[in-house]
Amino acid sequence: MDSQLDLFPENTISLSNIARKITLPLKRMASDRKERLTLRNRAMVARKYYWEEIMRRRPDDVTVILAEHEFFVDERTIQNALMENADFYTDLCRRKVTARQLQKMFPTWKF
Repeated sequence: MDSQLDLFPENTISLSNIARKITLPLKRMASDRKERLTLRNRAMVARKYYWEEIMRRRPDDVTVILAEHEFFVDERTIQNALMENADFYTDLCRRKVTARQLQKMFPTWKF
């Protein structure tokens, strides 16, 4: 057993196959730090809405989920994002946005 590729001989990769798979770079949604923070905070508020209103989790549990498992930020950062985007959160609640609608708004997240 020279290498582990010998176990699966049909799965060989040639350099010619790799060279053909050149892709274009992704287009950035935000051009500067402020725009990225704004997009992050909006996604954070949408996730807070998802966990609290759709999944019916307690607000203090949602803050822990967002801070320690999803965004890796301080709890105060989450509260600041909610205060900055209070109108967005209120709009989500007023319209009773579903998980499917959130998925369309934020396609990189699993709602």
